[in-house]
Amino acid sequence: MNADRKNSAEEIKNSQVISETGIPVCSVECEILRGKETAGKSNINTNQLPLHSISAARVAEIFNVEISKGLSEEEADQRLDAYGSNRLELRQRQKWWHLLLAQFSSIIVWLLAFAAVFSWLNDNQLESFAILVVLALNASIGFFIEWQAGRALDALKKATRTTTRVRRQGREQIIDAENLVAGDVVIFTAGDKVSADARIFESATLLADESTLTGESTAVEKNSAAVETSAPLAERCSMLYLGTNVVAGHAAAIVTATGQNTEIGRIGKMVAQAGEEKTPLEKKLADLGKRLVYIVLGIALIIFVVGIFRGEGLWLMLEVSISLAVAAVPEGLPAVTTLILALGVLRMARQNAIIRRLAAVETLGSTTVICTDKTGTLTENRMTVCEYRLANDRVIKIFENGGYDSVGETRTFVQDQSLLRLLRVSVFCNEATLDSKNGGSCQPIGDPTETALLTAVEKFGFDISSERSACEKVLEHPFDSATKRMIAILREKDEAKTCAVLKGAPAVVLDLCDKYVSNEGIQIPLTEEKRRDFLKINEEMADCALRVLAFADKDLSGESEFPTGKELEKDYTFLGFVGMSDPPRKGVAEAVKEAQSAGIRVVMLTGDQIKTAQAIARELNLSQTDEVFALHSGDLAEKDGEILASMARRAHVFARVTPEDKMRIVKALRQTGEIVAVTGDGVNDAPALKYADIGIAMGLRGTEVAKEASDIILTDDNFRTIVKAVEGGRTIYANIIKFVHLLFSDNLGEVLVIFVAVLAGFPLPLLPLQILWVNLVTDVFPALALALEPASPETMRRKPHPPDEALLSAKFLLLIFWKAVISSSIVIGAYSWALQTYGEGAHARTIALFTLIGVQLGNLFNCRSRSRSA
Repeated sequence: MNADRKNSAEEIKNSQVISETGIPVCSVECEILRGKETAGKSNINTNQLPLHSISAARVAEIFNVEISKGLSEEEADQRLDAYGSNRLELRQRQKWWHLLLAQFSSIIVWLLAFAAVFSWLNDNQLESFAILVVLALNASIGFFIEWQAGRALDALKKATRTTTRVRRQGREQIIDAENLVAGDVVIFTAGDKVSADARIFESATLLADESTLTGESTAVEKNSAAVETSAPLAERCSMLYLGTNVVAGHAAAIVTATGQNTEIGRIGKMVAQAGEEKTPLEKKLADLGKRLVYIVLGIALIIFVVGIFRGEGLWLMLEVSISLAVAAVPEGLPAVTTLILALGVLRMARQNAIIRRLAAVETLGSTTVICTDKTGTLTENRMTVCEYRLANDRVIKIFENGGYDSVGETRTFVQDQSLLRLLRVSVFCNEATLDSKNGGSCQPIGDPTETALLTAVEKFGFDISSERSACEKVLEHPFDSATKRMIAILREKDEAKTCAVLKGAPAVVLDLCDKYVSNEGIQIPLTEEKRRDFLKINEEMADCALRVLAFADKDLSGESEFPTGKELEKDYTFLGFVGMSDPPRKGVAEAVKEAQSAGIRVVMLTGDQIKTAQAIARELNLSQTDEVFALHSGDLAEKDGEILASMARRAHVFARVTPEDKMRIVKALRQTGEIVAVTGDGVNDAPALKYADIGIAMGLRGTEVAKEASDIILTDDNFRTIVKAVEGGRTIYANIIKFVHLLFSDNLGEVLVIFVAVLAGFPLPLLPLQILWVNLVTDVFPALALALEPASPETMRRKPHPPDEALLSAKFLLLIFWKAVISSSIVIGAYSWALQTYGEGAHARTIALFTLIGVQLGNLFNCRSRSRSA
């Protein structure tokens, strides 16, 4: 049996052929093209076929499945063996030994390792052992932090398990989503997560939230009708995609792609193609290490040559040269850098940010541009009713705290029959529900737009359950993208009253109305002039980034039978508009302002409409002026190089962008020298997260693809946490500068002490082991104290340090050299006095040692600030 299954799997895997159109298709489709009977197993690698434009029946034939029964268990097992689990193979976690070896990649570490080997060969085992202890300490800290971060992410992924409802062998069952195969018949209802790409063959009032894939904040209507072959991803209404959610209605669909062959998998491959980028700190420390090696080798060579010309022995001068190398190389630099970054990781974890790479902490401090997604990042990804504009000119604002306000009016809503009628239409022309469990808060179920309407109705104290139980819905025409409206006929159970209620796009609803309600509650004929006035109000609301719906009703109590067709679509009374928006997250405006004061530009990248994005940008003050420079993705077409870079540097908003557009924008910004941070939560954000200098994913709403592509994960999805991280990164960078200042001025002072002593013909003032001990005691621990320095008040009121600025600028090097000259002069003076007083030997070296320690501890207080006196 196992052999048969294996052979069948091989047949399936090898059955791909090319059709006359050049498109790879399965053997079954090939037989269909030739007009023969289909037999055998289908090749499920059909992701290149335009299945959204093929009829559902044809898709069933392609995948060799009978819709009413589904696949057999045997066939499903064979396809699972042939093509693997329905699982995204994202970036693999590094092996432990890869992580460990990465800790030894610094050129400074290599230099120290060479010194340790030479000391061992020169019978200085104690000195060699001391150097190796420093190296082991540095490697252990870095390895432990990065390994623990990886384990935490693995545990997070294992904790999430998705199941799905399938039809197999004529019966429905629940299986693990990983066991889905192409050709499976899956059943979806409201609230389900779509577990694979699927072609719909049956649906009822189906709406899907595809914001994680396309960036659209509103739900998309889905049905089984084929669409144009050229339809973009966001308009393929006949398809459901892995990672999206069903928010209303129900559907049955055929799985067309699993795992890496899904749309998410395609984006995942784009992520995998991007290589690992070094952070600015890693680049600067690497550059510093190279400079240091050149300086050490130069000084050691000079001393070696001078000593040989003076007649000193070869091995003695080699030992002196190694001593200089030990003195010049800051042994504490790798260890203290790792510890400072590790402390930053712990501090950021307490502030709701998980750092996946140590050096990523500092990169945020260097950030000059934050490219952020709108939906779910700047906004709540939750539709909310903002205002009612009634036909009687009354305007009612809805507050987030649950209250409402009637603009220009003092009467309560109960006295306004027009509002009551509109609220009634909101309840009955609606398929959503508010589910209250155990007396707790209501959980909205259904389309976000419809749940927003119900939530707003509740704020007026309207009893939704009682209203719905008192009426019977005898007829319903669900919302359709073609008609852009929904109609229902209601009959009151206790009274013989019947009415029709209408909800839809403003222009459509107004076309079906011939009356409107006046201030006195009187129904007035709707003239063309008044119709234009209402449409103007609609445009005003749309310009404020509101999604506008219109409402109407008509009395059918005197009708002998229910109207149908054209009769049902006329003679309505217009009641008013409802404006909804996806509101900005709390604290985002303040966080944007703080980022701007720190010299960081915030740019919005969204798949939403340009007007909506502009309105949100104005509300958050992204441009710091009244004018928001926004670009549509169409404006970026065929733009490249300097033109695209110039557009990217000026724009505040990019609307309707695709994953490829996001990558191009990020690349263009980086080419201009910007340090780019990208925030996001959806699958469509992953490539940009990967290509950016620093990728920041949302932990609560973020997809696994986005998290895997990121450097930092925000556990609270709060944009403000990014600003805290920026402040933490800047503080870390400032503290790194402080301890580099300390280490290099101290170590250069030690080099000058030995250099001057050798040139002057003095005996070595310090032995190699003494130098190493001094560096460990007066470098590492004081540097750790500097690492704990708190942020200064000016941290978030200054511009980011230039991305291309060297860690050691010319001015900074001059300061370090000046301090080294002063400290070495003091030590040489003390050593000269000791030689005259005690002669050559341990006494003189001891005085030189303690003088050096005293000078370096004093220098510690100088290094706390370069602008304030110790």
